[in-house]
Amino acid sequence: MNLSFKGKNTLITGASSGIGKHLAECFAKDGAKLFLSAHPSEEKALADWAKTLMDRHGGKIWTFTSDLAKPDGPQKLFDEATKAAKQIEVLVNNAGILTYGEFKDVPYENLERMIQVNYTAYVALMRLAIGPMVERRSGAILNVASASAFQPTPMHAVYGATKSAVLHTSLAVAQEVRPYGVAVCSLNPSYTNTPLLNKETSNFPGRLRWFAVSGFPEPQTIAQKGYRAFKKGKLAYVPGPLNAFIHKFLIGLTPKEWVARTGTVIIKPR
Repeated sequence: MNLSFKGKNTLITGASSGIGKHLAECFAKDGAKLFLSAHPSEEKALADWAKTLMDRHGGKIWTFTSDLAKPDGPQKLFDEATKAAKQIEVLVNNAGILTYGEFKDVPYENLERMIQVNYTAYVALMRLAIGPMVERRSGAILNVASASAFQPTPMHAVYGATKSAVLHTSLAVAQEVRPYGVAVCSLNPSYTNTPLLNKETSNFPGRLRWFAVSGFPEPQTIAQKGYRAFKKGKLAYVPGPLNAFIHKFLIGLTPKEWVARTGTVIIKPR
């Protein structure tokens, strides 16, 4: 499979920073028509980035602000985007949040918000976009998940669980819509140097012991690798050969309780 996004109406969530920001540039370089979304607090950053992309690559870019933590957030965003685009041909679910800490200490509202943004909003936008894609027998969806999707993740248990749900939903739906010419793929990076891991917003402690194994790549690198994998139609892509071996193969052979126990050691500050 070799997907082309030139001239395709592409909706990207969480496009003002991190991996989503750099995915937007990958699509812009290939001539996609971009419809970029971010949280209302990121409105200026999103507008500035859209202008930068238009200056670099030409074309017009539409921007929207949406709080995907609200139950009606995905529907409102999709309605606004389709009003401007008529149809969404490519969907990139990228927006995400994380709270680091022991489950007993994380406020319930943070857990609820993570589930809404990281998984429920993904499902809602997928469901809204995929019906028309199937009817047209054309379309593609990229869900940005995480290497955390492959195992239990102590210290951010619910975050890892939401990413696991994204991965497995992506894999299952990909098989359902494959006969209709629609691709569903997931990008599953290990820890990446993005605002998601900002101590002020997520309580993330800085460097973890696991970084000695996984590294701590920049979001531009992950976006570029993920974009190339998406164009090839890879179903569940983990950037980096060592990370791919560990998460897609080695962990699958190891009892989950052992993985969880190991995680209590390696997913802690150095």
